[in-house]
Amino acid sequence: MTMGHRGRDVGPWMTAMLAAAAMMLGGCASTVREQIYKADDTRIDIAQWVKALPRAIPVRTEDGVALTGYYWPGDPADRDVLLFFHGRGSHQGVAARYAEHLTGQGDHVIVVSYRGFGGNPGSPTQAGLMADGRAYVALARQLVGPDAHVFLVGHSLGGAVALHVAATVTVSGVVTLSTFDKLTESAPAGVGALLPDKWNNLDAATKIAAPLVMMHGTADDRVDMGQAAALFAAARSPTDWLIAPGAGHNPDMIRIAPLVSEAVEAMDSGALARYPVALPAGWEVRRK
Repeated sequence: MTMGHRGRDVGPWMTAMLAAAAMMLGGCASTVREQIYKADDTRIDIAQWVKALPRAIPVRTEDGVALTGYYWPGDPADRDVLLFFHGRGSHQGVAARYAEHLTGQGDHVIVVSYRGFGGNPGSPTQAGLMADGRAYVALARQLVGPDAHVFLVGHSLGGAVALHVAATVTVSGVVTLSTFDKLTESAPAGVGALLPDKWNNLDAATKIAAPLVMMHGTADDRVDMGQAAALFAAARSPTDWLIAPGAGHNPDMIRIAPLVSEAVEAMDSGALARYPVALPAGWEVRRK
């Protein structure tokens, strides 16, 4: 999700969106949301995105929207279930391509899909995406059992959805990949109030009781290190921030999936203070 930290230049998509909003003097919320989410409602063929086909899983949200996500069952004796949330302008096919790298460790893995994306009905809003996420948390407990340990993993905007969902329902842990701090603070002065969806991740982070692991690249050209630092500072639960030198915005899942799986195990066992066992060369970890 392209945006700069407050007082710095914002990305081109944000500049265009905010300029349009300003010209409309607060204008049409749906037009602004189109720029915030860049949702493509074209139906996807999941077989084009993964090597091992997951099971399609339908879910109905609290406000009645019917969605289709995907599920790779894990070891029947394993209670850990990972929910993967995709970013802006993406869809559940891309999410599945990322999430597939988290399979094979015994954990159950679910790809969350949102309204208005990838052939799902509806249009995305902050409240809507949060409802979508909560529906998948409930579904995870139906699939794995009421004693399931639910972990939310989100990339960019998906990290924002994961944080806000975790602030409203009980989960066992959250992992964010390249996630921003606060949408309105990235806007030029006076324009933030025009945004229909605020995505204040700093506020959400103060309301999460579950442990948090953040991963961020120093070469991320969409969400800068200042935003990651602000999010880390806002967190109130035990938090580890992994800093990857030279890494960009989109996650290299071949490299980081083992770190995500290890983070889940560390959060599950209360051993976050000793996570990770070994950092890749040049990486840094900060803890609180």
